Amino acid sequence: MSKIANGRVLFSLLMALSLGVVYAELGAGNNNTLLGNNTSINESVNKTLNESINKTLNESINETEEAINETEEADEKD
Repeated sequence: MSKIANGRVLFSLLMALSLGVVYAELGAGNNNTLLGNNTSINESVNKTLNESINKTLNESINETEEAINETEEADEKD
């Protein structure tokens, strides 16, 4: 291989390595940002789920109490 070809190969390898380092650093920075944002997203999701579960449980309890009352009223009429 000629000196020019060796130079091009070496230059290409160094550029690839440099780009790899840059992308790795950008990726690490993005991961930190995402992890920070995930906390608020998790809190929001947890709050929404808790509200939904509580609402569903309350509705279920109310329906059960109504059914019990209706059954008791029907038993009293008999």
